[in-house]
Amino acid sequence: MKLLTDGTINNPLLGFCLAVISRHAEKWPPTEQVLADEFVDWFGAQSLMTPTAMRELCWMKGIDLSFIALPPELHGFNCSFHDKKEIIISEHEMVPFTHVHTLFHELREMLEHAFVELGHATVTPKQSLEVKAEEFAMAARMETLTRELPAYIEMVGNIEKNWHRYFGYAFLIVFSVVYMFSCVFLPQFEDMISEARRQRYVRT
Repeated sequence: MKLLTDGTINNPLLGFCLAVISRHAEKWPPTEQVLADEFVDWFGAQSLMTPTAMRELCWMKGIDLSFIALPPELHGFNCSFHDKKEIIISEHEMVPFTHVHTLFHELREMLEHAFVELGHATVTPKQSLEVKAEEFAMAARMETLTRELPAYIEMVGNIEKNWHRYFGYAFLIVFSVVYMFSCVFLPQFEDMISEARRQRYVRT
């Protein structure tokens, strides 16, 4: 039990994984949706986050987050050494919401390392952590908006002028559809843009 009870104060990520194990041990491993639900609660994630907000949330969980220039094919990566954890994300956001998606992807990989350390891996040797991390990022982003929608709807409903309120509802519907669409197809959008840029480079 020493591994399970020591070090979680200085390693919030490990503490989170330990709590998840205690709640879902009888049905292990949890689905990516279950992990995303737990994660959004713990991390305090929102659907729209500035780089500054992302850094602050990571800092509160013992993780350093930096945005730097990276090769076009690399969106981000993570590294850990003892209690020090760091995530690096490309400063160039190819598609809207890419930064948040990449952050969730890298955090999912960190979570898996912690689960393995605790003896409760969620990814089998035949499965791909990369694929799982993409599923998690998509589920976590959807979960953030799902939780925020009631507050947005109430906010729009309190608008006094009818046409302002109708415009607010229309905007909310369009934004929600676009956001959910991006959750599912963001990797494909990135691949399409990368391929278009590659083709343009080849032609020039």
